[in-house]
Amino acid sequence: MGKITKAITQNEIELILSSKKLKQDVRNALIIELNTGLRIQDIAKLKYSDIQFGKLELIEKKTKKPQITKINIDLVEYLFKNRTRDDNYIFAKLDKEIKAFVRKVQDQMQKACDHENIDSNFISTHSFRKTFATLAYNETKDIMFVQQLLNHSSVSITQRYIQINKDKADNYRGKQRLGF
Repeated sequence: MGKITKAITQNEIELILSSKKLKQDVRNALIIELNTGLRIQDIAKLKYSDIQFGKLELIEKKTKKPQITKINIDLVEYLFKNRTRDDNYIFAKLDKEIKAFVRKVQDQMQKACDHENIDSNFISTHSFRKTFATLAYNETKDIMFVQQLLNHSSVSITQRYIQINKDKADNYRGKQRLGF
């Protein structure tokens, strides 16, 4: 099992993304994850041709499910403006390069957290996906909608993912003032 991660705050997002420890390609990948909720291994293999007419089309590596979704045009423009490669691949072409890029993103994120004095015990690239999901839930209060956004197979996975019940329990415990 991998590292337990959490969604991150707006301040943490800003500090990480503006850190001098991130190269432009890593920053681009994290911005895609934050704005689409895609997993980093799917982002790493993206091609510019996967983005057509404001839609993003891919097959998820983990689930083998198709993901066909609208993508924010501002994000598309940002990616084209901040290209780091001359070919059709946004980040990596071969499987070996994809794995290396995912490690690079995680490593630079860790260095950015250290440099910006952010406790990174529960922060990884997956935190950007969880942040996307948490923000979507907080805005809509629709768990089934978030499940669809993330392409999860069940609502229970999505609930654990965005820690709805944990937040509710923490909030309840934080308000208790009985017997003192």
